[in-house]
Amino acid sequence: MPIRWRLTLFIALAIGAILLILGAVLYFLIRNALLSDVETTTKQRAEIAAGSIRETGSLERDEIKELTLDGVFVIVRDENGGVLNETVELPTGGDRDLVWRRALDKDGPASGTAQFSEDPSHVYAVPVNPVKGRARVVEAGKTYESAQDGIESLGTILAAGIGAAFVLSIGGAYLLARAALRPVEAVTSTARAMGEEDLAKRLPVANPKDEIGR
Repeated sequence: MPIRWRLTLFIALAIGAILLILGAVLYFLIRNALLSDVETTTKQRAEIAAGSIRETGSLERDEIKELTLDGVFVIVRDENGGVLNETVELPTGGDRDLVWRRALDKDGPASGTAQFSEDPSHVYAVPVNPVKGRARVVEAGKTYESAQDGIESLGTILAAGIGAAFVLSIGGAYLLARAALRPVEAVTSTARAMGEEDLAKRLPVANPKDEIGR
């Protein structure tokens, strides 16, 4: 394989490896940030709802409206898991992962994934002891759908960007290798034209201070 193509391949592979590493790091950082945002939001809303229930025993309509922004849902249950208030239609049989039961059993917050719809939801449950009423635990949850959509879009954009950058790097590496080897080609061409009777001819030296010039 000619040196030009070997240089091109080496440079392109090096750039491609760097692009893949940077793309993977960026993908996982943004992915974790999107998923963490869902979990942080549900935790904050559950704690706000629990504080309100501890004081009044229930949630007002305006409070529910504020708590359920951004696709968040809230469920208030009694000590047996019976639903006292809900902002999402529960499937038959209730959620499959009883986050609320774990919160009551340990008398502290619990979190996990529950299946309230086709898409899994992150749920954060907080036990409460209201001054009045039967409410014993409040759950706030949000589906991962928006986060997953963002992750899929990010993956598509990164894949397309890395692919395009890799193709451009191949072209750039080829041009760079050709420019680096141009003095060698000039030397080769002149040396080929020299004969035994034309020893006065000298090789071209574009830059006498670099390796090829020396």
